[in-house]
Amino acid sequence: MTLSLHVRSALLLLALPVASLAQAASGRFETAQIDAGREQYNRTCAQCHGRNMVNAGTTVYDLRKFPVDQPDRFHQSVANGKGNMPSFKEALTPEQVAVLWAFVGSRGGKEN
Repeated sequence: MTLSLHVRSALLLLALPVASLAQAASGRFETAQIDAGREQYNRTCAQCHGRNMVNAGTTVYDLRKFPVDQPDRFHQSVANGKGNMPSFKEALTPEQVAVLWAFVGSRGGKEN
């Protein structure tokens, strides 16, 4: 029996322990966290930051350049907004932000 990708992702988010941002700063992300983060990124962030974080970097921040040793800054920016980016404090759970950080902090899984 196979589960749809969305069902597997939802189950994954429920099964993943809430990754503390300090733990994520070590650069060690689970593949499942990165995959869940990619899906969340595509739903929440890609419209502005570009598919796979690729954009011109002229009107929105180029997330490929986000300092991987600053997970707290990432969390604050997502929660409170920054520049033209609105706050996602009410829209995203801590678990969703944690998997987003896994995706961004690993450069889309390329640097893990």
